[in-house]
Amino acid sequence: MEYLELIDRQLLLAINGFNSPFLDFIFYHISQTITGMPLYLFIIYYFFKKFSKPRAFQYTVVLVLSVALADLTSVHLFKNLFERYRPSHNTEIQDMLHYVNEYQGGKYGFVSSHAANLFALATFLLLVFKRNALTIFVFIWACLGSYSRMYLGVHYPSDIIGGALLGALIANILYRFYFVNMTNTPSAEKSKM
Repeated sequence: MEYLELIDRQLLLAINGFNSPFLDFIFYHISQTITGMPLYLFIIYYFFKKFSKPRAFQYTVVLVLSVALADLTSVHLFKNLFERYRPSHNTEIQDMLHYVNEYQGGKYGFVSSHAANLFALATFLLLVFKRNALTIFVFIWACLGSYSRMYLGVHYPSDIIGGALLGALIANILYRFYFVNMTNTPSAEKSKM
């Protein structure tokens, strides 16, 4: 276990240590939820462009539910339970880190809510659209957003991996519950061409 923690710490220090004013600006803004809002609104628009209004509405509701559940679970079933200090609040490592705009995040970091939310979004889109340009772009966005949390020194790599797995699992469960295991499956309705 100590060996895994050492790897976790060394990886974080390498990621956080590879910084510059330009990257500070980029990753600080990528990490902000508001930055992704145009993408999230476009996804809803895309649902309504590709599917009938009832189907698009269903997808929108289950997507929002997936992200909300990933966020709540990451906080209440993980952060508040494990109480693992973020690197930025860990006295053994906090002085070795590079911070951007003095941002250090909340007290606890396992699992990353950003990673959980972003990978819930990306996984849900993958299940709906399979592999298309939007899905690929959203997975890249999820990776960049998750990487930004390590770059900023507020999450260990294991926080990110745990969050990504949690978000993907929740999106998968909700998609299957609402669309695969019910008679109202997405295959019953083809997307508009």
